[in-house]
Amino acid sequence: MRRIGVLVVAAGFLVGGCGSEETADAELAVYLSAPLSGPSADEGRDIADGAELALADAGGEAVGVSIRLEVLDDANRDGWDAATVGANARTAIQDSTTIAYIGELESGATRTSLPITNEAGILQVSAGSGASDLTEADIGSTQVPIGTQPSGARTFGRVIPSDVRQGEAAGAWMKELGIATVSALGKPSPFGDSLLAGLEAAGGPALVEEEDGPDAVYVAMESLLDGLPELKGLPEQPKIIPPTPGRVPLFGSDAMLGRGELVTLRLLTSACETRTDCPGNPREVRATAAAMDPAQLPTGADDFLTAFEAEYGRPPGRYAAYGYEAMALVLDSIERAEDPLDRGSVVDAFFATADRESILGTYSIDEVGDTTLDTLGAYEIVDGRPEPEREALTLP
Repeated sequence: MRRIGVLVVAAGFLVGGCGSEETADAELAVYLSAPLSGPSADEGRDIADGAELALADAGGEAVGVSIRLEVLDDANRDGWDAATVGANARTAIQDSTTIAYIGELESGATRTSLPITNEAGILQVSAGSGASDLTEADIGSTQVPIGTQPSGARTFGRVIPSDVRQGEAAGAWMKELGIATVSALGKPSPFGDSLLAGLEAAGGPALVEEEDGPDAVYVAMESLLDGLPELKGLPEQPKIIPPTPGRVPLFGSDAMLGRGELVTLRLLTSACETRTDCPGNPREVRATAAAMDPAQLPTGADDFLTAFEAEYGRPPGRYAAYGYEAMALVLDSIERAEDPLDRGSVVDAFFATADRESILGTYSIDEVGDTTLDTLGAYEIVDGRPEPEREALTLP
């Protein structure tokens, strides 16, 4: 495996307000926080390895400035841990050489780290967090979300489409399949509200009450297992989708791709496979994903896919390319910054990103920090296993 050298920085070097400093001998740090243990460890490791590969491909530097990557685990065996996430962010801001922070995978974890890095004026780029409140005060607003960016100045962005965009993708997919009406399954939550806002913005199927006999059901929630009715006769009576008339198709977000949800769907399919009128048994199950499956990436990603497998001895998961692009965009922002050693200047360059060609496709960063990337992942759940569609979903 390629090794990224650890660089020693002279004591007293400060990032921020140092535009007159020479860059030839400067060295900077990028911190990356992701789950390297627990249930999301595979996804976190893919992000970290993707970022490491991007830095190696850049020769470990940007505009002549040496860059080191510091990778931190934000999780324990149960998942991301708030105390650990906070400690990671504080470690980053206490390092005077830190120029950027990549993290986190989960939106909840980013809500913990972002206020800390934002107060320090450090660029934070996420490869996986799609929550609307990270970039918008309210859905569709251009005001700074003080709850997550308390300084009042924007320092956060992402290379993955937002939850709203994922809802738009679901709506566009349903429209393409000729679905005219859909019923939403879920209860009010920031995640579900964002998905539904996107669904409605897509101008696709009309939202109706379930008793109206919808053409499909949309799961606008983070877990199928969260407070849903039980279906008698299944092993351990797992909580599943409620009965729906006519076994209509079921659509969901990438939350549907969690292990618990896939196990539930597998149990449901097994118990109902011989019962054509089985309550709650959907005829088809499809899920959007903010991250494209590696098989759905544009042809420009072929070299990345080959290099990743050669470097790490395994094929990349769906977040690896986003980890690579998060680091590549950080390096590009340093390259384009008026002063590459100044945190504020690098943040400004990030928000000036326009028509960037990448392994994910061509995109810009909009005024709130969201990517304009218009391609997302699409899956069909077959026997409780996600099978990627042949092509990514492209928003109109």
